[in-house]
Order: sequence, then C-alpha cells, then structure tokens
Amino acid sequence: MLTDDELRQIMPNCAAAKRQDYLPFIQQAMQEFGITSYLRETAFLAQLAHESGELRYMEELASGSAYEGRADLGNTQPGDGKRYKGRGPIQLTGRANYTKYGQLLGLDLVNNPTIAATKEVGFRIAGEFWKLNGLNELADQQKFESITRRINGGINGLQDRIMYYERAKRVMSRDDNDGVNAAVTAATGAAALGQTDSSGQTQACPNPYLRQGSRGDGVRSMQQRLKDLGYNVSVDGDFGPGTNAAVVACQQKNGLGCDGVVGPRTWAALWAD
Repeated sequence: MLTDDELRQIMPNCAAAKRQDYLPFIQQAMQEFGITSYLRETAFLAQLAHESGELRYMEELASGSAYEGRADLGNTQPGDGKRYKGRGPIQLTGRANYTKYGQLLGLDLVNNPTIAATKEVGFRIAGEFWKLNGLNELADQQKFESITRRINGGINGLQDRIMYYERAKRVMSRDDNDGVNAAVTAATGAAALGQTDSSGQTQACPNPYLRQGSRGDGVRSMQQRLKDLGYNVSVDGDFGPGTNAAVVACQQKNGLGCDGVVGPRTWAALWAD
C-alpha cells in the first residue's frame, strides 16, 4: 500500500500537510477500484500527479464558462458550464459526466457538483474513471501512452506524465501489494480484519467494499449491526438509500468521510463497541 514517504518522493512539491490529509483517501480509492499492483499503482499515481499538479488543484482555475452550451458534455441547461466545471484530481467536467459518475458512485453530483472537488469524493471519481475505462488492464500491459489518450483525449503533457511514471516506478516497491488483507491491516489495524459479534462469530471486512447497490450476506451483517447500534435500517441484504443514509450517519458520528462506502475504517467503527 502507498505510504506517505512514497507519495512524498513521487510528488515532492505537494505540501506535507495536504499530502498527509489526502493520503488515506487516495489509499481507499486505490483499494476500492483494484489499483493494487505495482504496475497499476505507478501508472495511476503518475497520471494523478500530472493532472492535479501534484495534488495542488482539485478544481479547475477557469470559471467553466467556456463549457457553456457544450452538448458533447451534456451542458444543455443555462449555467451548466460553470456549474459543472472541471473538479477532482482528474477534472470531471460536464453535466453528462457528473450524472454518470454520480450514478455509479451512488452520489448526487448533479445537485451537489462541488463535492466532486472534495478529498472524500474526488479520488473515488478518479478511481471509478480509471477502472471503468479499462486503465487497470492497460497499466498491466504498461501501455502508458494509451492510458494518457483515454484520460486526456490526446497526449498533452506526455513527457511530464512519463517523468512521474518513471519516478513512481523507482520509488514504489514491487512488494507493496501483499493482497487485500495486508492493505486492510495497514489501514485500520488487525481489528478491522475480524470483529466479533454478540454471538462470538468473526465478522470480516468485506471486499470489495460495500456501497449503495451492493447485495448479499455482507450487507445483511452490516445492516444488523447498524440496527443493533440504533440506526433505522431494514435487514434485507439490499444496500439501498435507507442503508446508505444510516451508513453516512454512522460515518458522520465517528468523524469519517461521509461517502456511504463501507471500507475498512467504517467497518472498524461499526464493530468498535
């Protein structure tokens, strides 16, 4: 798993306080979207470094007025250009993309576009984009220029991107990824791997992480735990809007990112008592 020291070496111009603030959310996004091998991690971090100016920019500097009326971006309503300007480390742009990625992530980005620029949401958008566009597979094949074309639409800044890529490959260890359990342990401690419920049965943190749209025994176990903690939720194994609201409330109570995703830290908080 990516460490603070590795991130510092890859993006040396990123302020230490910002780097440490963003790191857990970058780690979570990489885990959630399968960016968990040496080749995937190095390609992702290189593109992220270039696109965000080493995490300096989470929102486009321009007003977005240049996108007004751009039907190709889905900007069909007055004010859409500024409303759906580029946000997040890969600059999500246009009503159509805000709609698409909001639906994929179970978030209302159309009515709350500014959250795309937050650390809690922005890195998840980047991870979702990466996975959805087949960039993990291209990274596995070391087709870095092809990755650039899918992100940029061309090869703008290719040499800068390659510089970060080569730097990341020197910095990152090929042994960083020892599997999901090792990553979970590093993120939350051994307790997140196996919490014990009232019956004495071990409840392991699910992988992939639970989110709106998930179904199954892991969801049912989580819902039962939420209900035991006093949240108003049905125990039906279906992660719907009601369950999402309960998860967000729990995250807020425990000082976590309120994104509705049940990863290691949220799971650990659920089973802490």
